[in-house]
Amino acid sequence: MNETKCDVVIVGGAVAGMMLAINLIDSGLDVVVLETQKEIPELKRGDLLSPSTVKELARLDVLENFKRRGAIELHSWLALGPEGETLIDLPLELTAPAPYNYCIALPHPLLQAALAERVEAGGNVRFVRALRATGLIRDAGGTAVGVVAAGRDGTMNIHARLVVGCDGTSSMIRQEVGIETELETYPYSYLMLTAERSPDQPSDRQTEIWGAEGFCGMFPITPDHVRCPVQAAAGELKRWRSIGIAAVHEELKRRFPYWDKMRPLDEGFYTYKILKHHAPSYVADGVILVGDSAHTTPPYYGMGMNMAMRDAHHAALHIVPLLEAGEKPTAEALKPYEMRVRNFNDYVVTASSLYGRVAAGHPQSHAEVETALEHSLALDPGAMSIIYGDYDSPPPSDEQLQALREGRVLEAAQ
Repeated sequence: MNETKCDVVIVGGAVAGMMLAINLIDSGLDVVVLETQKEIPELKRGDLLSPSTVKELARLDVLENFKRRGAIELHSWLALGPEGETLIDLPLELTAPAPYNYCIALPHPLLQAALAERVEAGGNVRFVRALRATGLIRDAGGTAVGVVAAGRDGTMNIHARLVVGCDGTSSMIRQEVGIETELETYPYSYLMLTAERSPDQPSDRQTEIWGAEGFCGMFPITPDHVRCPVQAAAGELKRWRSIGIAAVHEELKRRFPYWDKMRPLDEGFYTYKILKHHAPSYVADGVILVGDSAHTTPPYYGMGMNMAMRDAHHAALHIVPLLEAGEKPTAEALKPYEMRVRNFNDYVVTASSLYGRVAAGHPQSHAEVETALEHSLALDPGAMSIIYGDYDSPPPSDEQLQALREGRVLEAAQ
């Protein structure tokens, strides 16, 4: 069995883990990132980054990595209702101050590659692929002091002062420290298609359609291609698989605008389950959770990946001084990190769930949309200003969270 030591071992080398590692570059800490996948997988999801994340990427000197790989800028957001009416046409420059007042989009494998390039350039970070963390190493008092990892060449004990769980919704790290969470699976899924962009849709505009026959998004990921999550009701995916992509395309032409001039590029079916959870704690003795291991949100607002990156920012702000001071990372010592991010994450998960009820409600008319919006904050500019706010903006208060649950937006000044 091989043995190694470090200050921080990050379990999970996807977006959350890599963003935390990037935040720890030049910190003076010895960091190991463990990733199960030998190569970056071909995922079709999580391609869109908010203006506040664009600003963070620039701060971390990684935005140029994205642009070199072809990241495109999105400058507006359009939502259409069941009668083809405009529900919102929002210039993104109104959501954030210049110069980072736009979203960027990049196919997910290229996005991960852009982050990996920056991680691997960090002299204090070791990025180890094809190793799976299988358990925790604990001291006599039960505090986590590392992980056991296994790969084709055997096992490795990685001793660390702090273990970070960035290992997704079914997090082994979270389970090992006994943090139980309730995972909710929605009764519908998405068929994730990549298609040629219709010439009627500007290449710098993200579009959503709240139709009588479900929800469809059209999010540019290159100048010529869009990623299209199409809501599938219970049993619909099975039927779609039986008739094939070509026949599905003919259905989409009848159901949604733009599809008459779009052509799917996919031959197979890639589906995306809608999951939600929010762990009751992000910390344990020797352990913190970041990203999906702590929370998974419905995809409305497109914030899952952005929340993970935001977590990483605040985790680093807490980790570095704590470990530099030689303090033991107990749950109590790590709790301020959780307190800084929990209310924001709770706000997004709650708002996204409310949004989903409207977008997935199959409204038959504009009047039905108006009625639904009376009980949801899906298009409320006040809620969006909090969700898309700067990483270092004050988190929502308990009072703001309670107001959201009651269908109201309470401004911070109140």
